Amino acid sequence: MKNVERGEIRRAPYAICPEIPEAQHNAMVDHALELGGPPGPVIARKIDTPEGHTVEVLLGWERLEAFTHPDAFPRATSIPLGIIDCNLSEAAFYAIEYAAQDQKAAGLITSPLLYAAAAQTAIELFSRPDQIWKIQTLANALCIARPTLSNRLRLLRGLAPRTRELLQQGLIKPEFAKILLAEPSPERQEHLATRAARGMMSTRSLYRLVHPDYEPPRKIAAPRGQKKHRLGDIGGMERALSESYGTPTTIAMDAGQQKGYVEMPFHSLSGLKGLLDKLDQQISTDPLARGTLTLKVDNKQEANALLLELGANTDPDLDTPDSTP
Repeated sequence: MKNVERGEIRRAPYAICPEIPEAQHNAMVDHALELGGPPGPVIARKIDTPEGHTVEVLLGWERLEAFTHPDAFPRATSIPLGIIDCNLSEAAFYAIEYAAQDQKAAGLITSPLLYAAAAQTAIELFSRPDQIWKIQTLANALCIARPTLSNRLRLLRGLAPRTRELLQQGLIKPEFAKILLAEPSPERQEHLATRAARGMMSTRSLYRLVHPDYEPPRKIAAPRGQKKHRLGDIGGMERALSESYGTPTTIAMDAGQQKGYVEMPFHSLSGLKGLLDKLDQQISTDPLARGTLTLKVDNKQEANALLLELGANTDPDLDTPDSTP
């Protein structure tokens, strides 16, 4: 840790700037008061700029702001920072990928759009005429796959430079940026982004300006006494499934018909494989196939044999159904 003069510190322009819920911000300020310092790690690196900055904060800028908040230590002239020696690739990793994980663990609000804005800024700042930072270069620095980074950067293609800058600075929310992606005019998009950054409109107002022909859905009161939607003849569906899958099938639903399960018993490994083959052919929505696989035994010998073949126990002396007493 090293105490650094406040005027020499700046936030890394390529660092992720998360949204901070008000309750979380207040808790950070209170924690800073208790500690007498930033409420958590603040990682920085040494730099040299014409403006006189000597230290650039890669991670924890929100904690530094909590420490210097008017309700904490606004008159602090120096701030304790963890300064590391790192190259550009390592700086990008700490400011983007490591920061994203840190902010998620701290309960702050980040998004792929904020991640992409930070990544795009890093590419622009670190590129030189003789050494261009490509997507693969940054992906290697962030220790993530190139397609993952490419997909996130595609989110920014529809944002004008000024709009992206406001997003990266945390002056507009990711929700606003997503709405502005639909604005075809770059000039109008930047104008609307500037107005949103000044707090001059709500999300709904911005959406209406970007989509002038949008008509909100009308609310229609449901008639009294209308019956709730039912699944249909449970018994008939059980018979149909039993014939299709070759095993007695049970459909169990709760009173509100919101939760339940479909039970298909099997009596051998080959029977289970047959069920899985039919399910694989029939079900196309992967998350719909979830539940619990239960393997039953009738006695201790079967239990020992099952555990042995499952690999739960490799003791060859266990009793099996074929062993003699």
